[in-house]
Amino acid sequence: MILNASVRHPLTDEEGCKKWLEKLVEIIDMKILIPPVAKYCDTNGNEGVTGTVVIETSHSSIHVWHQEEVPYIKMDVYSCKDFDPVDVVNFVKDTMDVISGGYTIIDRNRDVPKIMESALI
Repeated sequence: MILNASVRHPLTDEEGCKKWLEKLVEIIDMKILIPPVAKYCDTNGNEGVTGTVVIETSHSSIHVWHQEEVPYIKMDVYSCKDFDPVDVVNFVKDTMDVISGGYTIIDRNRDVPKIMESALI
């Protein structure tokens, strides 16, 4: 799952990002293999927090640009185990107050990957 969204309440710090990733893993009913790590980037024009967590079936990552006029996120949830993308969408909406965005599902468990796209709002 690849998700991009403009949000009203973005993640802004490393600890908040790590806790958010832990909760995401819980919501999609996965198990953490390597705990979340997050780092704040202060490079001009790229300010924001980036985090990743390794789960038993792959990983999830998020990049947040919170200092933009309209803050936005880009995130991935990759897993060989099925999960409900609606759970991810609802979690992002509930925690960050989505303005607009969309997501793409790439089902790699087929000989030919199946791609599905949807708007968040």
